[in-house]
Amino acid sequence: MREHLGALDDGVVERVAARITVPGRLQVVAERPLTILDGAHNPSGVEALAAALPERPFVAVVAILDDKDAGAMLRALLARCRRVVCTAAPSPRALPPATLASLAEQLGGEAEIVPEPRAALQRAREIAGPEGAVIATGSIYLIADLVSAPGARRASAL
Repeated sequence: MREHLGALDDGVVERVAARITVPGRLQVVAERPLTILDGAHNPSGVEALAAALPERPFVAVVAILDDKDAGAMLRALLARCRRVVCTAAPSPRALPPATLASLAEQLGGEAEIVPEPRAALQRAREIAGPEGAVIATGSIYLIADLVSAPGARRASAL
């Protein structure tokens, strides 16, 4: 880019970058408890997400599609999350929440099932309490559903 624009002022670049937000990427939607939505939907994405989370215990809301490596994704989340609320992304390819819960428990995590995504997010917020933290992740479909008005979303894109 520098060859096209010439010299860039690093301070200006940092200030502009600090103001840019991408819906569904580390998107803070509430403060008490801290509630973050992130569309990480593969093992490397979830690993990067887990590394980027603030140092505090999290409760995760998770939906994963059946063509993803759910074990690797859950393993990365369980390294940072004390509990997982398993739900279903609004996609015919979504793994059943019971399958996710079983896998999470096999990996040593605590899991519960709340099939409807908004109810799952609310349950995670209850578990976390006002001083806690919640991360919803695992599927772009899940995040798109959570950021849309109830019943308004028709497409999977954010």
